[in-house]
Amino acid sequence: MNSPWTMVEPDLESAFNLFERPLDALARGEVAAIVLRGVFPPADCGRLVDRLIEGGHLYDPRKPIPDRLLQDAVPEGFFSRTSEEDSEGVEYYRQRTDETHVRIDIGSSLGYRGEDREAFFEHSRRTHELFERLFDDACDPVGLIYSKLRELSRDKEVRTAREDDGSLYGPAILRAHYGGYAYAPHFDSVRLREKRSDYAVHSFEHQLAGVLVLQNTSVGDRTAQGIIHRCAWEPEVDPFLEAGTFHDYAAQKGIERVEVILEPGDLYYFNTRMIHEVPGLVGRDPRIVLATFIGYSAGRNEIFVWS
Repeated sequence: MNSPWTMVEPDLESAFNLFERPLDALARGEVAAIVLRGVFPPADCGRLVDRLIEGGHLYDPRKPIPDRLLQDAVPEGFFSRTSEEDSEGVEYYRQRTDETHVRIDIGSSLGYRGEDREAFFEHSRRTHELFERLFDDACDPVGLIYSKLRELSRDKEVRTAREDDGSLYGPAILRAHYGGYAYAPHFDSVRLREKRSDYAVHSFEHQLAGVLVLQNTSVGDRTAQGIIHRCAWEPEVDPFLEAGTFHDYAAQKGIERVEVILEPGDLYYFNTRMIHEVPGLVGRDPRIVLATFIGYSAGRNEIFVWS
């Protein structure tokens, strides 16, 4: 860790100037993130957000939250995983859920819904139908994430994740974060965190993420931004994540961190095994992103993408 740990930006050319295979470098933890600036027109970001509100998928923060959206809101700090002590049991982790800290998902989250396979794939089927209505050739942010990933990989096939029987995962997920909804330091991994060995995406060596910012929240000149720590998850880190003392651990170990400052229309990719967070910022508007998880193995000629 002698060399500075930074982002690669602002475009594909910059990534290829540094690495023959940028995704391999990302998977190895050699860079904090690959950032592609302004690849989705900011005006299209605004139009898409307006469409989501007009269609009732999101709500205007100046108005009360509809009960049906509050009932479907995802608790802050939520994830579930199969218990190691009881392979049939499920552990749930929640921080809080109320009318202040609200996350609205438009799409099918494997982390949130994956304990029931049949229900998850049925929900994913409906997500594909919904996204066909929401997006078209003139506005296709999902296709953008896939196409840029394909270019970064040079020669790999990028596909929506699927099971051997053809069951499709969700292609991506829209997430709106209201009222300072935050992500505490954590990592994401189907293999290491949720331990979903009964899903095809479990077979990939690495899990990456692709996130397109559609709208940010702000207070004065501050905006809500993600932070990635130069610390790949290992079991020894768990006690500090669970106790909420990871920042103390990072300071003691001298762990570097990078704040990924993004504007609407910016797309970035990062390694989800690296400890990352999004501190909450209580601005007027929600922070809205289109997000994907990415299954990646250097020796495989296909990449799986899911939500």
